[in-house]
Amino acid sequence: MKILESSIFDFLNSVFAFIQSKTELLRKNSFLLSNIDYIILFFVVLTYFVSLFENTNAIAAVALFVPILVSLKFIITKGEKIELEKCNFYLLIYLLICFISNFTSSMIPQSIYGFSKTLMYFGFYFALCQFLKNNKHHISLLFAVIAVCVGFEGIIGISQNIIRVENLATWQDVSYLNPEDVLSRVYGTLKPYNPNLLAGFMIAGISCLIWCSCSAFTKKQYKTSAVVFLFFLLSSFTIFLTGSRAVYISLFTIFLGIIAASFQIVFNDLNTDKYKLIWKRFLAVFIFGFLAFMALNHKILQRLMSIFLLRGDSSASFRMNVYSSAVQMFQDNWLFGIGVGNKVFREIYGLYMMSGFDALSCYCIFLEMAVESGIFALIAYLMFIGTLLSSGIKCFINSKNFNYKILLFVSIISIIAVMVHGFFDTIYFRPQVQFIFWTMAAVLTVLTREEKTAEQ
Repeated sequence: MKILESSIFDFLNSVFAFIQSKTELLRKNSFLLSNIDYIILFFVVLTYFVSLFENTNAIAAVALFVPILVSLKFIITKGEKIELEKCNFYLLIYLLICFISNFTSSMIPQSIYGFSKTLMYFGFYFALCQFLKNNKHHISLLFAVIAVCVGFEGIIGISQNIIRVENLATWQDVSYLNPEDVLSRVYGTLKPYNPNLLAGFMIAGISCLIWCSCSAFTKKQYKTSAVVFLFFLLSSFTIFLTGSRAVYISLFTIFLGIIAASFQIVFNDLNTDKYKLIWKRFLAVFIFGFLAFMALNHKILQRLMSIFLLRGDSSASFRMNVYSSAVQMFQDNWLFGIGVGNKVFREIYGLYMMSGFDALSCYCIFLEMAVESGIFALIAYLMFIGTLLSSGIKCFINSKNFNYKILLFVSIISIIAVMVHGFFDTIYFRPQVQFIFWTMAAVLTVLTREEKTAEQ
């Protein structure tokens, strides 16, 4: 990925270089500051673990240490520089437009509050980019921790299904189902308890289990690889048990991604008849196994097929009403939007809603961005995602390094899966999903930097 050059950045880096020369002794003479990389890593990891059990405020309090500590490290470490990748240039444009939309909003205080949350997530992302560019060896640890978290929630979800937990809210329309076909939707340990939240968290991080399995396989730790792959299958099953239909589509996207990536590796990198035959047999077993799984799990199949009921399902009908109202909101505020955050949306939505039911957001992140901050904010964000993914896919195709390709694949497919989920659900107000998503974005940004070659 191309790193943009600017005389402004050169000037800022020269100023920071002067400051660093004056503060370098602080790091050398302090035990804590001399080990600041490990402290940063600790808080990144703690953010993931806290996400499993704590509420939004607690997660934010822990995650906030990451940009603070990275900023401190930047000031006291000689040689640290500001470098802006092309994709992050579009992200800064998006932030600038969001900032402007705060003051064109009719609800400025609420919009600024929503914008502060956006800054926290983006601060976490930029901090990880800065931290990981000189600590790429920590990427594997971050993926392993996320894999443990997802595997843990997978086990909890299956346990909840076994004991048939009671639904905590009206999460599905059962009016057209027989009582024996009603799926008991699991919700894990994430707060607030919600199956859609659990599904979003797991879909964002489940690809890390693929990395752990492949990593163990390359080290000839075949039993470990098989056990981790089993956890991947169990976690996939838990995702089905959440009953989140949007995440079903995301999981299918991950499966397709695995097939496409493995095809590229087998038919282009390895390119031997032996591995091609193994791949074809594996694909056949995978497809047959999936079809058999769906046929044997009637409740999940019924939940999946309800996607096509549209207005026949109250949940889908509600979303369609929200989409229609949100489009009208966008048409009336297409330039800078209504303001940032769900507090603004919930107030303005009342003027447009087609039914008597409140809505947290648009239930579509792309429509949400357009409604909140206008058409140009949406374009800037799409340019960020498009540039980032295209750079990652290009590196994946050109590289011959298997471990590097797997790291790329994990981050690419996670970002795509979250984006697919975001077409149909609210994910941008859920920190448990956000911090994993921005971790993947930071990893992909670092792995595709201009000086990073596929052979490294």
